[in-house]
Amino acid sequence: MTKVWGPGVRMAAGAALAATVVALALPKVTGTSWRPIVDALSRPTPTQLAVLAVLWLLGLWAHTPSLTAALPGLSHRRALLLNLTGSFVSNLLPLGGAAGTVVNWRMARAWGFGSAAFGRWALVTNLADLVVKLLLPGVVLCWFAAAGSSATHNLTGPGVVGVALLAVLVATVVLVGRDDRAVRWAGGRLDRLAARLRPLPSAPEGWGERAARFRRESADLVRAGWGRMLGAKVLYALLQAVLLWACLSVVGAPATPVVVASAFVVERLLSMLVLTPGATGIVEVGMAGALTALGVPAAPAAAGVLLYRAFVIGMEVPVGGLGLLGWWLSRRRAGHLGAVARVHPTVRPGGRWAHAGRLPTEGAARWSTRVSAAPASPSAGSRSGA
Repeated sequence: MTKVWGPGVRMAAGAALAATVVALALPKVTGTSWRPIVDALSRPTPTQLAVLAVLWLLGLWAHTPSLTAALPGLSHRRALLLNLTGSFVSNLLPLGGAAGTVVNWRMARAWGFGSAAFGRWALVTNLADLVVKLLLPGVVLCWFAAAGSSATHNLTGPGVVGVALLAVLVATVVLVGRDDRAVRWAGGRLDRLAARLRPLPSAPEGWGERAARFRRESADLVRAGWGRMLGAKVLYALLQAVLLWACLSVVGAPATPVVVASAFVVERLLSMLVLTPGATGIVEVGMAGALTALGVPAAPAAAGVLLYRAFVIGMEVPVGGLGLLGWWLSRRRAGHLGAVARVHPTVRPGGRWAHAGRLPTEGAARWSTRVSAAPASPSAGSRSGA
């Protein structure tokens, strides 16, 4: 019950906080009320919503090469499943990224990938994601400067923060990635700490040696697949920006590409503040405020942001949840068929019983055990023959 109620309480608290922030802050920041926002949200037709859904799925599929490049042997279908199921968990819980990573780890282990390979996958893909997120503000600032826009000052703050964080990230990666000295030093400190504190795990070869091997293998992975990793991340960001532009268009909020790009940059930066599930509430208010500051009508701007976030955050919950449920059921069924095959060697997974959807019941198994254990007698044999 603790395992069920603990995440449930955190989920409810996070959802309530996000809904409160959106309900109270969104109209105030944009200078409008909920009635015109709801009216704008009612404008899209079913056909337009279907097109938006296809665009959303296309972006997710375009993102899979970055995941398969970081985990050699991973198929695009499984990469898409990892993306959706991890997002499903992380979008439900405050600071849920760790829980989503654990779910992905369990799935990768079930597919035969080792923990070290998964650790490299998680590290490299998250670093690539951070690089793209922090690179975007500088790109949009240059775009504003080239266009001669007078609204450049509205993005100066986020742009400077993004570029500064990108510089720190690149410097850290270069410092750690150029040789083994930094990771061996950290590993040695961890070895001493593990020797004093028994609950901490120890590595047979030492954490310094293990960290050095992990660094070398991660560097080889980046050298082999950095183009696909960053290229797919950039293409995914472009398709999400197109999705934002389409959402604004269908609710009646005309916006130029540079304005859409600026709002998208705000969304990328604020999405790192995961104080609420998926940073919901914080992102919507920030994006709507940026759009209205850049001249987009308030109510359609807020409606377009809500529609966009309904796809990139809201749709991942039911779709990712169904994907996780399907994976769990397939694992459970495979384990059940394997157990039956061990007890009844004539019943093989995928055999006649499995295809027919019929398996020997527990009662039938007990009956066959009693019959096989009964002493043989002529009368019993004649009845069996009859």
